[in-house]
Amino acid sequence: MSKLKKKFGRYFEFKNTTNGKDYFLRGIAGLLFVIPMALLIGGGLGVMMTGAPILGIILIILGLLILIPYIWFALATTYKRINAFFPKHAGKILVATFIVSIIAETFSPMSQINAESGGGNWAVWSIFAIPQLIFSFYLLFGNSKVKNHIG
Repeated sequence: MSKLKKKFGRYFEFKNTTNGKDYFLRGIAGLLFVIPMALLIGGGLGVMMTGAPILGIILIILGLLILIPYIWFALATTYKRINAFFPKHAGKILVATFIVSIIAETFSPMSQINAESGGGNWAVWSIFAIPQLIFSFYLLFGNSKVKNHIG
């Protein structure tokens, strides 16, 4: 376990910085969490329908437990990129980014929840989604003053 922590621990730490290329690649690496999560949840639902509800529930819970390291990894990666631009306020900006993301998703007209009730509020959604998109592109393509990224 200590070898794993030594090798991969830096990806889950809320310190140091990362460049735009690594930020992008780590975003794609999120598939390493999403694929097994989807397989476990889908398999659990399939097993439940075949008549083994206990095993199905266990598989679904295991799939949902993968969300914990996935969210931690995503937040740590975003923190590292924000820290490259705004080192004194990285934590506050990360929290604000997370909250704006949740609000934008809540009011998204494309959300399945909002589609069933007649659609989301486009005006409220655009107030949050457009700045979020601009900030995401800034994080991805912007050049920070950090020369050697450690994270």
